[in-house]
Amino acid sequence: MTDWTALIAARPSGATAAALIAAYGNPEGPGAGPSPQGGAWFTPSPAWARENLTTIPAEKLPHWPLLGGKAVSGVTVHRLVAAPLIATWAEVNRRGLAGRLRTFNGAAAFRHMGHDRSRPLSVHAFGAAFDVDAAWNAYGVPLAQQQIDRDVVRVFQECGWEWGGLWTDPYEDGMHFQWTDPLPGVRQPAWRDAMARGQGRAPKPTPAPAPAPATGIVVKPTVPVPVVLVPDGAEGWRDVAGQRTTLPGGTVVNATDPTRIWIAER
Repeated sequence: MTDWTALIAARPSGATAAALIAAYGNPEGPGAGPSPQGGAWFTPSPAWARENLTTIPAEKLPHWPLLGGKAVSGVTVHRLVAAPLIATWAEVNRRGLAGRLRTFNGAAAFRHMGHDRSRPLSVHAFGAAFDVDAAWNAYGVPLAQQQIDRDVVRVFQECGWEWGGLWTDPYEDGMHFQWTDPLPGVRQPAWRDAMARGQGRAPKPTPAPAPAPATGIVVKPTVPVPVVLVPDGAEGWRDVAGQRTTLPGGTVVNATDPTRIWIAER
């Protein structure tokens, strides 16, 4: 069983570069050099990479989203992030939510924030962050327009992850999750770190299928067909259930019963 209290208590602050380096080491330490990608990218220190990076095999992350349309063989992260990521993804699976993420868009990425070398190291550079569903949640997309499953987001928040979707304009980053304490100034939901308090949301029970009749005949459930009633011209109502009715000047009089909708013409 996962000790969420211990995992979250050991989680580092992400408020400053110094705090991240103190917790995760310095990927730009001795031996680091320029990257063929240029710009804000770099090749990490070989010694730091040997001591700190680990690849979680796909078997420990069942139903992990696809990268470029293909299943990944593993996800490379900082060794201190492996346990919380495995445990969080197990919780996502336990709640039946794994299929709601569409794409995986990377974890460890050795660059500076915002692809700007004058800014501090990205949390990705430490192997302590990952991105998902990037095409629908690009950097700078406002919270209200982000198209990432909120139930999955909640699981990660309950399990201790900082979600970039809550960051303020122009830094919204709905694809981004990082293993750090809540960032200063970011308004957090009440369920943040709930697993450490034993308050994680229980998965919704899956209803048991109805047993088949003894005769072997499968009985399909019936769904009520809405009955649409329109004036018949004689102070009464005419049933037009199942027909396509066009009433440009019509008014819905009663919509409280989904099987009986009364429409009166003006």
